[in-house]
Amino acid sequence: MEQPHDYYERERKRKRKPLRVTINAPKRLLSSTVTQSQPLPFLPDELIREILLRLPARSLLRLRRVCSSWKSLISSSQFAKDHLQNSTAADPSLSGPRVAYHHSCHYGFGDFSLRSLIENSSKPTEVVLFEERRNYMVIGSCNGLLCLLFDVGFNTCVRLWNPCTGLLTTLSVECGNFLSVRGFGYDHVNDKYKFVVIVKHTGKYTTRIYTFCRNPSKRAIQGIPFSSIKGDGKGVFVPGTATLNWIRSHAILGCLVFSLDLVKETFSEFSLPLNDPDDKTFVFPQLCVLRNCLAYCFNHEKTHWFVWVMKEYGVPKSWTKLAVIPCHPCLSNYHFRPLYIWGNNILVAVALTSKIVLFNLDNGSFEFPVLKPTPSIGLYVFIYHESLVSPPDPDLPSSSSRIQLMKP
Repeated sequence: MEQPHDYYERERKRKRKPLRVTINAPKRLLSSTVTQSQPLPFLPDELIREILLRLPARSLLRLRRVCSSWKSLISSSQFAKDHLQNSTAADPSLSGPRVAYHHSCHYGFGDFSLRSLIENSSKPTEVVLFEERRNYMVIGSCNGLLCLLFDVGFNTCVRLWNPCTGLLTTLSVECGNFLSVRGFGYDHVNDKYKFVVIVKHTGKYTTRIYTFCRNPSKRAIQGIPFSSIKGDGKGVFVPGTATLNWIRSHAILGCLVFSLDLVKETFSEFSLPLNDPDDKTFVFPQLCVLRNCLAYCFNHEKTHWFVWVMKEYGVPKSWTKLAVIPCHPCLSNYHFRPLYIWGNNILVAVALTSKIVLFNLDNGSFEFPVLKPTPSIGLYVFIYHESLVSPPDPDLPSSSSRIQLMKP
């Protein structure tokens, strides 16, 4: 016999209205009561683009496989430029900064994550090794591209390579003997990548600028005073200024910054901090880039390294002391080159050794991270940020044009 409460429960279920979903309602996540046959919500294209712009370049390469529209968007040159600008402006650490190096005496070069090195300094950092049948020399880095110099027979070639995407382009330059003074940078006004070098040809020294584009160009400009350039001769590119910079010695004024404007293709000079031509206690002067500013480092009496930053490019009064680093017993007799500032740590490469050093700005402590496998002695080290930027007129991807990963 049916009980009263059973009757009322049956009537309540019969009179309950079914769930209705209005198609034109504002888009939102649907509850689990919606059946799978109904269309899934979607996001506007503009919002999808903004979300993708905030993801690392390495992740975006995988997301190109999601659908054809995402592949087209992520592969576009405008998206690559916007992604580069967004990642470096918001937080450079989000752009996957990496350290690339080449050896001074044998083939092959390596690459490792800066985040892994700093956040897990107590554990060995895995190094990705690359090799080919030729000896590469890393000249510089810009916008995620590495500039590599190598010889093929009697010809010399310059190659722009994006390690993240694997795309590259190669430029053959005129035969002749290159000197040690050279540099690589980006002319953001004309959207051109340029390689600068002094060439000795038929007994004459000429400064040439090679432009990477579909129809590569070259032109001779007023000569760099190569005999007075100090250090390894590789020009330091300062982002946003379109300039390459060297240190040159002057008989009266001491050391100066010798600057090449890649837009106007003209030179200028300005002074360094604590510049005294008669003081011989300032040794191993180095230019570098820290926080996208030109920086200057030197050893004073082999007791301390001084690091200065130029907050307003080209204005000597804006030189500001950043750090004073005591000489560690393992480092006092070597060139000491700051590479990057991450939080309260300065990453430093020690020339002519395999040492990568972290100096803590807060407590003055040193750490010596371990790389696996350990590089041999004689490293030339560069920082680059992973990006989607393609080299101008890139070579077609093929096994013959790509730089190969070294097999374990």
